[in-house]
Amino acid sequence: MTRQIVTALIAGSALFAAAGEPVVLKNFTDSARCTLKKPFASLSADGATLRIDTTASENEWNPVFLTNPGVLKPSTAYVATFRCRVEEPDMDAKFLHFLSRPVSAGNAALDTMRQNEGDSATFRPVRIKFRTGNAADYAFQIHTHRKLKGEITDFRLVEGLGEDYYPATPDAAPCTDSPGPLPTGAKEFSVHPPSNPGGAVVEAAAFGLSADAADNVDALNRALEHCRETGAAKLAVAPGTYRMTADRPVRLERMRDFIFDGGGATFVWHKKREANFRLDGCERVVMRNFKMDWEWEKDPLASLVEVVDASDSHVDFRFCEYETFPRRDLRIAIVSSYDPATKSVGIEGGFDRGFEFFAGRNRPETEWLSGNVLRVRGRNLSPFRRGQLFRMQHYYYDMNGFVMSDNRHLTLEDIDIYSCAGHAFVVSGLQQYWEFRRVNIAAPAGVPRRLITCTADHCHIARSRGFFKMEDCEFSLGADDCLNAHDCSGYAEKSGTHSVTTRNVKFIDTFRPGAPVELRHGDYSPTGFRSAVKSVRPVDAEKGMHEITFEDPVPEPVDRGFILFNWTYDTRNIIVRNCFFHDNRARGILLLGRDITLENNHFRHNEMGAIKIETGYTFNAWSEGYGADNIVVRNNRFDSVNPRGAGSGGKARDIYMGVYMETDPSMRRTDYPILSNILFENNTFKDSYGLVAFISSAGNVTFRNNTFTNPTPRRDPLPYRAAFYVTNATGVRIVNNRYIASPNVPNPGVYADPDSVKGLVAAGNTVVSE
Repeated sequence: MTRQIVTALIAGSALFAAAGEPVVLKNFTDSARCTLKKPFASLSADGATLRIDTTASENEWNPVFLTNPGVLKPSTAYVATFRCRVEEPDMDAKFLHFLSRPVSAGNAALDTMRQNEGDSATFRPVRIKFRTGNAADYAFQIHTHRKLKGEITDFRLVEGLGEDYYPATPDAAPCTDSPGPLPTGAKEFSVHPPSNPGGAVVEAAAFGLSADAADNVDALNRALEHCRETGAAKLAVAPGTYRMTADRPVRLERMRDFIFDGGGATFVWHKKREANFRLDGCERVVMRNFKMDWEWEKDPLASLVEVVDASDSHVDFRFCEYETFPRRDLRIAIVSSYDPATKSVGIEGGFDRGFEFFAGRNRPETEWLSGNVLRVRGRNLSPFRRGQLFRMQHYYYDMNGFVMSDNRHLTLEDIDIYSCAGHAFVVSGLQQYWEFRRVNIAAPAGVPRRLITCTADHCHIARSRGFFKMEDCEFSLGADDCLNAHDCSGYAEKSGTHSVTTRNVKFIDTFRPGAPVELRHGDYSPTGFRSAVKSVRPVDAEKGMHEITFEDPVPEPVDRGFILFNWTYDTRNIIVRNCFFHDNRARGILLLGRDITLENNHFRHNEMGAIKIETGYTFNAWSEGYGADNIVVRNNRFDSVNPRGAGSGGKARDIYMGVYMETDPSMRRTDYPILSNILFENNTFKDSYGLVAFISSAGNVTFRNNTFTNPTPRRDPLPYRAAFYVTNATGVRIVNNRYIASPNVPNPGVYADPDSVKGLVAAGNTVVSE
């Protein structure tokens, strides 16, 4: 049966949620159903247009409109449509902020939707889909960020999302049509070992390395420098525990054909700055057989705390595992809801609250009430309640474990990272051909108070030349994503015949003369332009503005500007096999590259979802990824991978495919399939919180032969649990998947936006008894 026939048959049987949608609000004049916040909001003479003016306000945020409590139903889907404009648009400085939040909520912890608009001086159509939570007083709200004048017209708020639904059924016939070309994933490759295994062996003890020394950083560096100068084949470390206290890293620089053999030793750091290890410009180097840790007795990286008192202006935290906390000058970087059952962060209805996220910034006022009770003063602390448990981090982006740049054929194997302050691994530069083998980031067994391993990402690839492999590894208990693999992009506007001026480009030094740069339109569609950088000059460096001149003339933009892909870097050909990612804050893996294979891995209790395949740019923060292509995810297990219920477009999900544009997060999508050729097959998903997958801005995506089982009820029983949602996508196939019948999954199958989805095939998806 052809794809066209299958699609037509399914479309004919779809249930159209758009039919007969009740109108909740069709203008701004119904005072019984909505409230305008004067003096910031007023109506035009005919009542059709909401006029907004907060230019006289000194507040950073100003509410201007909301639906009245009780107008929106709990746990219900809605769509708002309207046109809006902002005078003198500048999203860096001001914007309209739309959100779904309980009127009684003091902050964003219970928000189910947030979206910023205001990049056009003329009216632009907007459609916002969202779903309320289970509180009774959710409201659709409009706020402004800083001072602006703007207008909203043609407003309409209706119940339902206007989606098509293709159910999985007990009697579904298998889909037998040809799928067409499928992704193949990464190519196998080898990382070359050192070529002189019989060379000289140097003993680190000969250079002062000693378990009795107050610091061993300089001793290791002396030994490594000797090895580099003499061309030694190996540095051998004797077993033992070594203190590392100097504020400088252990350096492996320009080493060739070399082995760092840790001999089972444990290196324990306690310092104020710099990475633990720096590896720069090495080739055919192996690091193996050692452990890395932090001095917890003097300086805990994180603590288990319980709220013992709270108000809107203060919260008192008791340090559960201490009579007297060892640091009286502690930093509270962030607190995250803690699950005592899993002994990790991530619970349904939980939340984070950042305080001194970056050291020295926004430090709250604190007071010790006793040896282990700390009072924190601030604003909007109402979500905190007596009895709540949190993991309190005292570090976040700080020193890092391994910082690696420009290495080739590098192997790290049989390494245990018990803890470190910052990312465990950071990769940048032209790094290519490297592997992790049996590299574990996990707390040491039987050691108390170890709530955290690394205080940021487990492995953060900021840029590389690709060909990375990790096998038989465990990443757990970290404070952010387990693996984040991407390259950095940026946004710029045309400023001359051969030049653009960046609006937000981090690491401008990577745009060196000669660098090959591709320009994409603001929706990621190709411009056909790729040219070498000729020169770079600062325009306003503090704002990230630099003029880049190219060898060739710059085309005219379709919208305002261009997204820059610097093809000096290309994070691709990644293999992740037989690994265990679990109990971390944030996501399991972020894949922002091409030619990738994930197979036989286990994802469990990743706080905000298992996998993100995305790309995006912002005007004021990060811009990451050049899209995604040729990705295969097979034979993996996903278990309770989004306990927090993190969502996109108002829908919680295990797997996310999409973009962010101008801000992160954003509700904007692109019809250009910047994420393409993606296959999920033969995976098992257990206890999805919401959707199995949210698929958008994508093309040629296939989910086939996967199994979904959901035995555990949720506090918020989402009607779309374990289903799929597809929007702004082409050629998506969701076929021959198997649902184990469960009362917790009322609507198994596929939801799709009929206005933006083409060539959808949803067939052969069955519901079976266990």
